[in-house]
Amino acid sequence: METVRIETAQNVALQFEVATLVDRGLALLIDWVLLVGYSFGMVMLLRQSGAGPPEWVVITLFGIPWTFYHLLCELLMDGQSIGKRVRGIKVVRMDGGQPGLGHYLLRWLLRMVDSLFLVGAVVILFNGKGQRIGDLAAGTTVVSIKRRGTLDELLPTALPSDHRVTFPRAEQLSDAHARLIKEVLNDRSGARVQALAMLAERLGPQFANGNNLPPETFLRTLLDDHNFLIGTQGMQ
Repeated sequence: METVRIETAQNVALQFEVATLVDRGLALLIDWVLLVGYSFGMVMLLRQSGAGPPEWVVITLFGIPWTFYHLLCELLMDGQSIGKRVRGIKVVRMDGGQPGLGHYLLRWLLRMVDSLFLVGAVVILFNGKGQRIGDLAAGTTVVSIKRRGTLDELLPTALPSDHRVTFPRAEQLSDAHARLIKEVLNDRSGARVQALAMLAERLGPQFANGNNLPPETFLRTLLDDHNFLIGTQGMQ
């Protein structure tokens, strides 16, 4: 399975599985089926109305969805179309940032080029980073976000029932930040110490509550408190 290395804003190198051509192809097929189903439904409704619609109505009902479907979906669904969401893949930036309008627009503008003679599929096969021409231009790729870890990796660390909470606001920690803390704590690269310090500095003002713990101790305690409070809440 091909992987791509992405550097996050916290200088943590994360490895993602590149979305396979099969997953991308199935996602595209699902999107096409949805668009065809939508178009068929619109045709049936127009036939039942009995009157021939003006040309602008036809363009609005059929041209706009088929033309802008992928652009609008990726903008509104965080880098996913409905097909991509079903297949568990999404568009991400190679530098770890959040894709914006410009990135999605470039991918959309070059979609037709990638579709000609399967150029996009050929480029993906030889690129090694899951990038078609549109991705190369936009600095993006498509990765798998399916969870493939072991059960121990997926479940939070077991904590004793009498665990003493150090940071009461840890319950407010977002899932994304909790995952990032775990990634940084498990990281064994040379950037680990700096990443711990930067992440602790970022989260400290909101959660530290005056405690001046070392970065690693602070982050481990914060994550433990978060898991404990979330687990306790779920049992109520």
